[in-house]
Amino acid sequence: MADNGGNHAANGAVENGGDHALAVAVAAANGGDPDLDHAVAEANGPVENGGNQAANGAAENGGGHAANGAVENGGDHAVAVAVAVAAANGGDPDLAHAVAAANGGNPALAHAAAAANGGSVAPALRLIPEAALYQVLLRMPAVMVARFRASCRRWRDLTSTEAFRREHHLYRSRRPTPLFFYRLDHQAVPLDDHVRVHLRAVDIHRRESFPVFRFAHLDPALPIVDPRVFRIEGSCDGILLLSYDAMLYACNPCTRRWAHLPPLHRLADIVGFYARDLCGGREYRVLYHTGHQDEDCRYWILTFPDYAARYIGRPTNLEAINFVLAGGICPSFEMPPIMVRECLHWRPQVYQDNSYLLVFDTAAELFRGMRPPRVLDHHGWIQVEGEQLLEINGMLAMIVVSPMMAGVWVLQDYMRQIWVYEYQIQLPVGAIHDNHGYDEEAALSAVVFVVSEERNVLIQCTHAMLQCDAIATVLQTYQLAGNCTMLSGYMLQESLILHAFLPLRPSDANNGDPPFF
Repeated sequence: MADNGGNHAANGAVENGGDHALAVAVAAANGGDPDLDHAVAEANGPVENGGNQAANGAAENGGGHAANGAVENGGDHAVAVAVAVAAANGGDPDLAHAVAAANGGNPALAHAAAAANGGSVAPALRLIPEAALYQVLLRMPAVMVARFRASCRRWRDLTSTEAFRREHHLYRSRRPTPLFFYRLDHQAVPLDDHVRVHLRAVDIHRRESFPVFRFAHLDPALPIVDPRVFRIEGSCDGILLLSYDAMLYACNPCTRRWAHLPPLHRLADIVGFYARDLCGGREYRVLYHTGHQDEDCRYWILTFPDYAARYIGRPTNLEAINFVLAGGICPSFEMPPIMVRECLHWRPQVYQDNSYLLVFDTAAELFRGMRPPRVLDHHGWIQVEGEQLLEINGMLAMIVVSPMMAGVWVLQDYMRQIWVYEYQIQLPVGAIHDNHGYDEEAALSAVVFVVSEERNVLIQCTHAMLQCDAIATVLQTYQLAGNCTMLSGYMLQESLILHAFLPLRPSDANNGDPPFF
């Protein structure tokens, strides 16, 4: 927000009497969220706040500086709320630092907000109804909730209930964050013995990345620069399935809780990670196969929290699908499947002799095929070969990438398998070329990852990743000196839920295990 006229929210707080900083910032930065509008209106009652100054401030200043800053910052409200909270607590140093972190390391905005309120606003926080604070907290990223829990007992109590954790998860799951790696470029930087991989998440709306894990490489016998040393094998309900050499972990980055999973069969490849709602609660399952070297793969399902492995063979009624399964589904760290309608979906496998999508019904535990989109050319109807699958508003979508654009097909009628060409995203040819994203023959060598939110796209070049909108405008560039960028293909849904089967915390790590804290 500092880059977007960051002092406007503080100015709005000053112009509206200081005591109303929280409501003004939320109203301005929230961009018209109906639910939060009601909460703000309640928080600015004429009796509690001495009139309608704050509500008027939202109109007087929200339509100008504060709202413009919020819009330019991707509609994000967390920074504005952080500023207001710093003001409301009279310049609390810890909160000032949190605001500074939220604003790219600029402490000026936090200090301005604190000064705007004269350092005496604790009573104002007490006057804000609990329901209004609750709605604000629900909309904060998990990292901000964790910081603000320490600011006062009231905030801690509001965010400690199971109901809040579940509601926060439901709200934040609508805005999943793409995951990518910074991997040390051994050709640019001398090797050392410690951190090799940084896993980060991209907040599309705020146009910034934040750390998830730092993977430490401690075994000199392993290939240091091999990207398979640390892998994301799956993502579901805020839980990441991670592998390190022969070890397998489940971990929630938001709660920092983790657990060891039992070892799979020797030479097993994980191909899917998903959840099922059962009578006894929610169960998580790992789909994997064995026998890849013999081209006679057989499939298993590991369930937890009971940690039992179950053999399912190659369940399908179609010989063509049986042929694909026998060769082995591509490992999930290379080709993440997409869950739609309780089914996992994979792009066509490299070696199969057709372009059908592969589908696994997680309820019936049966594999089948699905027709891809088709287009008409001078040879007749031909099947479209996509490079990415994703979910858009509950529908399966396929992305077709060319050197200059990405086309988006949506499976509008799932049962009848009717695809519709929905829209296209222009790629920033000049920026990709400047970051060496084209090869010598002008073919696209960069990796394109479409994110359904705001129709943004992430473009992975060798040493930088670009975030662009649908009209080829580069919104942000992510890079770290001496490191290569690598998209994981996975999205993280933030979750503060405390899963009972993830009992361990970073303090329980022993001798470098797990390697991601």
